[in-house]
Amino acid sequence: MSFATFWIEDTFAPIAPLPGFTASPASDWDELAEINHITLAEVMGRLNNGHRPYVARMDGQPVAYGWLATSKVSIGELDINVELSPNDRYLWDFATLPDWQGQGLYPRLLQSILEQEIQNAKRFWIIHAPENLPSGAGMSKAGFEFVGQLSFTVDGKVGLAPYSDSTERARLGADLLQVPLIESVLAPCWTCGGMVAKHPDKADANSCWPPKRSNESGCCCAKEVKKSNNVISIV
Repeated sequence: MSFATFWIEDTFAPIAPLPGFTASPASDWDELAEINHITLAEVMGRLNNGHRPYVARMDGQPVAYGWLATSKVSIGELDINVELSPNDRYLWDFATLPDWQGQGLYPRLLQSILEQEIQNAKRFWIIHAPENLPSGAGMSKAGFEFVGQLSFTVDGKVGLAPYSDSTERARLGADLLQVPLIESVLAPCWTCGGMVAKHPDKADANSCWPPKRSNESGCCCAKEVKKSNNVISIV
């Protein structure tokens, strides 16, 4: 998974206004539960744990949503549960509703959250599956900097491999998640990396594992990403 950040001193990327688009903290919990495909009890549980939901709208109609963690991060697939400092925020569980995908709503929602929260924090963090190219493009358009890639190590643990020009931010991100910095990743996508960690004899940093069938194209995990209703951060 790719790990990206936006700091208070960073410059907002220019995004053309989209007529009818607005984004603000959610206030209708029943509506949020419906579009998020979770129960009202789950919504309340997230709120009680310091998570702040945002909803994007087109002419008042809900079209996308996302969550901002203000006190703790819990990333199930990484087995990570950490407290956030007062200066850090973590963005997670974003999705654009099916009928509104492909219209550039995601980067606008991300940037709207940054603009509304920048007075309360110094650093914002987010992850995405690298095989989900649209989410990565949306994060870049919003102004996020990619600092490294989260991957399993050969002993089955999790580490962060920094990109060469982002070592300082990667080190702070690794400290935030309480994982070590590593030099390389096991596989290009998260699911493959997990499988290779369990079967190191099949490790191949240039291809997916298990191998794709002859009638498949792209990463073997791409279909799973599509099935997830375009949730781009897994928690």
